[in-house]
Amino acid sequence: MDQQKLAALLLESQTPNTDTLKAVTATLQQNYYNHPESLFLLVEIIAAHENLGVRQQAAVQAARLVPKHWEKIAKDQKAAVRQHLVQATMREPSAACRHAESRLIATIATLDLEDGEWPELLPALFGLASNSEVGQREVGSYIIFSLLEANPTCFHEDLAKLLQLFSHTIHDPQSADVRINTMMSIGAMLLMFEPEEDEQSVVALQALVPSMVNVLKDAVTTGDEEKTNQAFEVFQQFLAYESALLGKYLKDLVQFMIDLASNTQADDDVRSQALSFLAQTVRYRRMKIQGMKDMGQQLTLKAMVIITEIDDEEDDDEMGPARSALALLDQLANDLPPRQVIVPLLDAFTKFATSEDAGYKKAGILALGTVVEGAPDFIASQIKTIMPLVINLLNDVDVGVRHTALIGLSRLADDIAEELSDFNEAIMTALVKNLQAATVDTADAALKKKNVEIIRSVCGALDSMSEGLDAEFMKKYAGELVDNIGALVGHEDYKVKVAASGALGAIAESLGEDFTPYFEKTMTALGAYIGVKGTDDELSLRSGVCDSMGRIASAVGAQTFQPYVLGLMQSSEEALHLDNSRLRESSFILWSSLAKVYEKNFAQFLPGVFQGLFESLELEEEEITLKLTEAEKGIVGTDEEIITAGKKVKLRKVDDDDGDAMDDEEEDEDWEDIGVSPEALEKEVAIEILGDVITYACGGAEITQYLEKAIEMIAPLAEHIYEGCRKASIATLWRAYARVWQLMEEETGSSWEPGLPLKQPPTVTLVKLGEIVSKATLAVWHEDSDRSLKRIYANAENPSVITEINRNVAATLKACGPAILAQDDMMKEIVTVIGTIITRSHPCQQDLGDEDEDQEVEGSSEYDWLVIDTALDVVIGLAVALGPAFSELWKVFEKPIMKFAASESENIERSTGVGVIAECASNMEAAVTPFTGKILTLLLKRLSDADQETKSNAAYATGQLILNSTDSNTYLQHYETILRKLEPMLQIQDARIKDNAAGCLCRMIMAHMDRVPIADVLPALVGLLPLKDDYEENTAVYQCIFKLYEASEPTVQALTPNLIPVFEAVLGTPTEQLDDETREIVRRTVGVLFAAKPDLFNGHPAVLKLAGIA
Repeated sequence: MDQQKLAALLLESQTPNTDTLKAVTATLQQNYYNHPESLFLLVEIIAAHENLGVRQQAAVQAARLVPKHWEKIAKDQKAAVRQHLVQATMREPSAACRHAESRLIATIATLDLEDGEWPELLPALFGLASNSEVGQREVGSYIIFSLLEANPTCFHEDLAKLLQLFSHTIHDPQSADVRINTMMSIGAMLLMFEPEEDEQSVVALQALVPSMVNVLKDAVTTGDEEKTNQAFEVFQQFLAYESALLGKYLKDLVQFMIDLASNTQADDDVRSQALSFLAQTVRYRRMKIQGMKDMGQQLTLKAMVIITEIDDEEDDDEMGPARSALALLDQLANDLPPRQVIVPLLDAFTKFATSEDAGYKKAGILALGTVVEGAPDFIASQIKTIMPLVINLLNDVDVGVRHTALIGLSRLADDIAEELSDFNEAIMTALVKNLQAATVDTADAALKKKNVEIIRSVCGALDSMSEGLDAEFMKKYAGELVDNIGALVGHEDYKVKVAASGALGAIAESLGEDFTPYFEKTMTALGAYIGVKGTDDELSLRSGVCDSMGRIASAVGAQTFQPYVLGLMQSSEEALHLDNSRLRESSFILWSSLAKVYEKNFAQFLPGVFQGLFESLELEEEEITLKLTEAEKGIVGTDEEIITAGKKVKLRKVDDDDGDAMDDEEEDEDWEDIGVSPEALEKEVAIEILGDVITYACGGAEITQYLEKAIEMIAPLAEHIYEGCRKASIATLWRAYARVWQLMEEETGSSWEPGLPLKQPPTVTLVKLGEIVSKATLAVWHEDSDRSLKRIYANAENPSVITEINRNVAATLKACGPAILAQDDMMKEIVTVIGTIITRSHPCQQDLGDEDEDQEVEGSSEYDWLVIDTALDVVIGLAVALGPAFSELWKVFEKPIMKFAASESENIERSTGVGVIAECASNMEAAVTPFTGKILTLLLKRLSDADQETKSNAAYATGQLILNSTDSNTYLQHYETILRKLEPMLQIQDARIKDNAAGCLCRMIMAHMDRVPIADVLPALVGLLPLKDDYEENTAVYQCIFKLYEASEPTVQALTPNLIPVFEAVLGTPTEQLDDETREIVRRTVGVLFAAKPDLFNGHPAVLKLAGIA
């Protein structure tokens, strides 16, 4: 085997010619790398070749071959190789080559030390790293780092010795290389620490943190980009392990990063990395950040100031300080309670929005738009003070401010469109004004470009606002908007065309059937693009048009849209084969829309629909192989293991024989969705749409034909590495179960009854399906730690995996009853996992690395509260499904629920806790009796709560408790107190208080008519009717009125003329005012009254007709 020929081939492999590279690689693999002797030759080349690139490449390739060939080499030869290699490394003048050779030494040492060989290495390394000669310290410290990185357990008996060494080398007075090598070594050894078992080592590690900060400071000051990146990487690595490793220094480190990020004299990349570290810290150490006094506020306000630096011309893909600060704000809003982030942000927003500086105006609205997804409820509660400022920004004289305000408005509308409805007039006026100004021709190239952005942003705002624009309002603007935006579909800019098509779909969605006059011309305008193919721009436009047509179909209804269905379905099926993932997803979403519109009449298209969705689910997913830079490893992990969605994920290693000899030298392409393949993203959408199709378009025959294969394909994806697939899979399994149950009830004509054992046995198909659903759910429910916020598709709410499971379990229990609880251990498992969630001890509620630590702090972000809120909904689902038998489980859940209801710090905890008590009391019926005293004591306090939502829920809960409990001795003594507290509630407009107070009064009357001053109460009650906000309370109201008539109560008889128009109103529209049972009660009431005194109904023929009498 020829050493010179091998060296020549390595030199030739560095030629930037693909054909040459392939040929050289093939020769190297076939003639050299398959033979152990190649290792000897590579080491000789490392030691003697004059070309730096060849030496470095030889070291890289030798490290790859060591696992394959080292064990085949004789022991005496190994010793010579080691000595030769170490000597070569010591005299290597190039740092890059020296590092590659050090990694080769580490690769060999990992194998040798495991086999008890090369015992002299570690003592020699300690000696080198503490040598008086700086060059030897640099080599020794880097080899130690390489060995720790390759296999830190090699030093498992020398941890204290390493820490002692590092306490000196981290301060090396002569070499920045030694200092950074030490810091990287510390990062590589973090997994060796066990805080609970070796506290002394942890203390020694913590003592090094201030010195590590100094290493970063020095690198920043000297402008050394590589060392700066390496230092940031080490601090990022700390976030993947127990927080005890940083201990008290975390706060100091965070403060240092805040100051660095805020320093406008520092390099932009350095500031961006500091902001990235802060965002990651908020994500993975949110409990610690939340516990630091005023830290959330400081981070928020400093981020807002940094955002003022944003440049109108800045590339959206460039993560400069301003955009990094927006990412930090986003993380803060998602992970910290609103009082720590949103409150200070809104306080500052007024100053920013009214500033004379355009940069502050833009920063204010961008900050607001960024945080709304993380705290929609809180921001919605403050919308009356926010929106006047936003509207002023939409009308600002500065075109850049207006453009930014449009972006901010779109983001607000994405999450709280309905809450913006009071301001729709002013918003629409501003949108029209901006659109008109942007469509005026101009010779100014910069203004023309900005006008295109304005047009797209106006269309985007309309698109986002669709859910909050009712038909009556939109009728005033529809003609003008459809004409102006319809014309933009022919704009020269493809992105404008896409935005315009989306806006047309939004207008249709808001108008509903009132869009019909504009239907034909809109379909004609859009139809020109439904079959385009070719460039990416054309396919993107086709995708947008497909989305818009689905929304139009939902608006105008089945009959009006019918002429276009066949052609559109053919186009959508063709789109599956145009090699464009976004277009395929648009086809899937279109199928969902049409399935909802046509329901069982969509059956003719189901063969093609299921085939397309199944083909997507059968896509082979490429294994994700990442070659990360040092900085990237610091943020997400290593080449073999990354941190994503709050968990460590193993990745496939590159096989020794994979790729060519230059792989390590090639630059990697940018990657965004770490560890997630495009196929997985497409599967996520396909699974979601499959659930829609099964739910809306499948009858018994289609279930028989397609369900088994669908479940077979979906169930394994419940444990997919990508959280989006896990979530969609489990949701669709539960939806399928609910649909099959619904079809069974339709077929048998019977409904489930609460309690176990089951009174209505499920079919064999349902039992089998229930087993699959339960197994898939329980495999994920206990342990999944996903906290990601990616959306499945545009405008879709995106909960965590656990939240999605909670929602589906709760909905199924309420819709299908207790059958699923009869699965083996299902009841026990549900109780266990819900118990962990509502006590905030589930893995998804813990900081990364601290899952076993008590991390309770006061308050939650809205995102984290959603996990608890949906878990409490499962508790309600159990109460619904079990009925009176739930009383045994109430004993399990009572303490945490009562704790929420008694919270003094968080309104949302009190209001939700009280609401859960109400629902549980209602479903337990008389079985709630033993708990009456304890519950009533709490409710009496909550009836005077300062929070209106809590007060409203307390009225509802009090009524349910009194109506269902048989412990009258306990609650009757408080009747007067309760009535006194309810009286002022009948005048309060907010939070459904009037309706819930009315319901409570009616339940109190039904429970003990003799204990309520009906002559005083009933006129005020009737004056509130018909109820406008909480239709559920109509059941209690009209049951009560019927009973009063049955008892010939004189007050209600005197109020009959007042009640007849009320009966007419609730028997009319909207039909959802009354459920079927209550509607029948009202009809009976009308019938009894008409039979007794028909003259009372003179002038009210409509009510008699609605009651089925005339």
